Amino acid sequence: MRVRHLSLTNFRLYARLELDLADGLTIVQGDNAQGKTSLLEALYFLATAHSMHTATDRQVLRWGASDDSPYPFVMIKAGVQRNDGVHALEIGMQLGEGARLKKEIRIDHAPRRGVDLVGQLAVVLFLPNDVELASGAPALRRAFLDDALSQVDADYVRHLDKFTKALSQRNALLRLGQERRLDPDELEVWNEPIVKNGVQIALRRRSAVGQLARLAQPIHRDLSNNAEWLELVYQPNFDPAAPAGVQDPHQISLDAGRIPQGMTATDLEQAYRAALRDRLKEEIARGATLVGPHRDDLRFIANGMDVGEYGSRGQQRTSVLSLKLAQSQWMRTELGEEPLLLLDEVLAELDPNRRRQLLAHIGDTAQTLVTTTDINRFDTTFIQRAHLLGVKSGIVHNLT
Repeated sequence: MRVRHLSLTNFRLYARLELDLADGLTIVQGDNAQGKTSLLEALYFLATAHSMHTATDRQVLRWGASDDSPYPFVMIKAGVQRNDGVHALEIGMQLGEGARLKKEIRIDHAPRRGVDLVGQLAVVLFLPNDVELASGAPALRRAFLDDALSQVDADYVRHLDKFTKALSQRNALLRLGQERRLDPDELEVWNEPIVKNGVQIALRRRSAVGQLARLAQPIHRDLSNNAEWLELVYQPNFDPAAPAGVQDPHQISLDAGRIPQGMTATDLEQAYRAALRDRLKEEIARGATLVGPHRDDLRFIANGMDVGEYGSRGQQRTSVLSLKLAQSQWMRTELGEEPLLLLDEVLAELDPNRRRQLLAHIGDTAQTLVTTTDINRFDTTFIQRAHLLGVKSGIVHNLT
């Protein structure tokens, strides 16, 4: 899977960009705030229909675009080479009345939905602040799992969408229950989509984490020069083996997330319903659903140590890089296509040995884009393998 051409209109700093991208390794060099990361963001947007940086789509609209037109627009286009040929992807967003962007997705020039993007363009993105995946809040790790699975599994996208909508409605009802008595039938309307879709979300996350863990272990051993053994532990909020549900986050079991032998999806649904009933009074008191995959976690354990709690920044960064490189291999297996690898300032906070090991791992994929403010951070051999681009004030030029 390779992007042959990228076209941007009014995206971030780019009033207009037409850029051919080379196969293999490309290094994008430039000072901060010149547009390097925005190139990666545009490719990520095409793959996922959202930005990794912003809460609203409007924030990607170029500053000043409203001065050119009362209804400015953003356009992101790419020609994507896959095993079955070249395909055209396009996401357009126009600002209309009410200051909202209307989004339109087209695949091979035909209108499509967001779920139809699954498998069209797959990307693995590493950003400097992704170190927070190890040390930050559980919501960041859930978002990682959701984004990864949503690029390879259209059913996961549907389950997640239905679960999220039902969860919002159930939480609103629970808050109402603080003021008046709830009719059980009112909750049941939302319990069923939460249970049905929540179990499928958890099953798919369990499977993905198991596969990612196996792939990440040898990568992490290389990056740490055989000094560390990495475990990725899926820690579900709802564990059918422990119906009380919420686990102590400081008690980490490598068996966490494993389904008891012989337990089916139907059994899991029944256990989930029972857990919702058991905690109903507490949920009403707190006005929120306390049981389910929206409270799951993913833990990084190196040599038995919780990396998020006790690891150095370098260890945390290495653990996340191992996960991202494992994600690339996993997505290739799931899709039968190699994803784009997008790495933003990837060498920051790594010691010289980890830098050497990382550079040995990247650049052999079908297409990799690496950004940097200082090309001298890379060794000569690595640079010689790469196509070099420079970026300044939203203008991209060849350096080779």
